[in-house]
Amino acid sequence: MKRVLLAFIALAIVAGPPKGGHYVRAEDRPPLSTVLDRVRDYVVRYQKEVSGVVAEERYVQDSDKSDRPFVTHRELKSDLLLVRTEGETEAYVQFRDVFEVDGDPVRDRTDRLASLFTAPSPSAKKQAAQIMNESARYNIGSIQRNINVPLLALMLLDPVYEPHFKFSVSTEGKGTPRGLPKTAAFRLAADAWELDFDEVTAPTVIQGDGRDAKSHGRIWIDPDTSRVLITEIINEAKTVRTTIRVSYQSEPQAGVLLPVEMRETYVVKGRFYTFEGAATYSNYRRFRVNTVESIAPPAQNP
Repeated sequence: MKRVLLAFIALAIVAGPPKGGHYVRAEDRPPLSTVLDRVRDYVVRYQKEVSGVVAEERYVQDSDKSDRPFVTHRELKSDLLLVRTEGETEAYVQFRDVFEVDGDPVRDRTDRLASLFTAPSPSAKKQAAQIMNESARYNIGSIQRNINVPLLALMLLDPVYEPHFKFSVSTEGKGTPRGLPKTAAFRLAADAWELDFDEVTAPTVIQGDGRDAKSHGRIWIDPDTSRVLITEIINEAKTVRTTIRVSYQSEPQAGVLLPVEMRETYVVKGRFYTFEGAATYSNYRRFRVNTVESIAPPAQNP
């Protein structure tokens, strides 16, 4: 089967709201503009707070049986962290530092990290791409991708990317929102705002085989604190439909909620091919990453 590439385009350059576009005012109060302002502020603060936090990720991938005789099941253990790139502009990208693959330790881990973070890079965009591609090196299946990180949907609310999207807002009651996994992690304990988004500009933030691949989705927000509770992003590439859902149900740290579970599904259009992944996050701790000086992997708890 032909491999399909899904890639996140870091640091998309935007010049304001889409031509002819507008943001839709929801009937419920507060107005959409107020919700967006509060969520935007939360996301900007979130990136600064979480850039010093490491999570241990346990990640299971199951590809379609048609991928045989190649690997169709993989279990990864990784440290997941948000790092700030440097260059003509700054950006935050999520990095998966895999330290165990199917029960076996990764041998070249320290050398890879040193090369990735200390080698000179002409731009933050290039360095961001290198980090995301390195994070995907142990993926399996016929769908190549570097978008399988939990903070993807949240990052789209950064002021840099926000003008790509049109938004609307409504109110979601308690319980499991329609279409989400019926598990404890994806259950809302209180009424929440549902912020819907649709990508309306080109080029799109995510590219499928170098072509535009529009995204849409939903984000659930605590109305009292503006904390993000659940995110869902659906990406429509020409040949692949991607769905990534993430639950933020941790105890608040520095005023923000951290991911506890990610579910992802990739369906190849026109074929009976499905890929699924599930990840859980725990053991959050502080760790400082310096992208200029040397770097060593964070120590593992016994």
